[in-house]
Amino acid sequence: MAVKIKTVKNRIPSIEKNIKELNGRGVQVGVLSGEHKWLASIHEYGMEIEITPKMRKWLHANGLHVKNSTTHIVIPERSFLRGGYDENIDAVVKTSDALLADVLSGTMSEDVFLELVGTLLRDRIKDYATSLNSPPNHPFTVGRKGGSNPLVDTGDMIGGIDWREK
Repeated sequence: MAVKIKTVKNRIPSIEKNIKELNGRGVQVGVLSGEHKWLASIHEYGMEIEITPKMRKWLHANGLHVKNSTTHIVIPERSFLRGGYDENIDAVVKTSDALLADVLSGTMSEDVFLELVGTLLRDRIKDYATSLNSPPNHPFTVGRKGGSNPLVDTGDMIGGIDWREK
């Protein structure tokens, strides 16, 4: 017994075109611009700040009596971008894989696909950053900003997390 296959509509050229349109495109997520980019890098990697006489005077005037032997303030690494990516990338890839069929079939544009992936990863990293609580703030910082979440003060830095096509 023989089986005959009749192609009603050849969609292979369309699928190949959609693959070519998506090839080499991707998304980048982070604090990509704006005034909080520098602050994000300080928290992401940590930093040591040398205490100047002027800074020592300001700290003293604001209730933090730093010993004369203390020469630096250490802001610890709080890797909210890398940690948020690492914690969420598998779920984002799983969602992307499910959506990719729509791109290949032509029911979703490449631009919409990238926007969905970028937005999903951005929002997951923002949630991660908002919930991060370690290492904790110094008690002086907690007192000044009124909260203990190390990355949340005004919300501007976390609000600055965005995505773009790369």
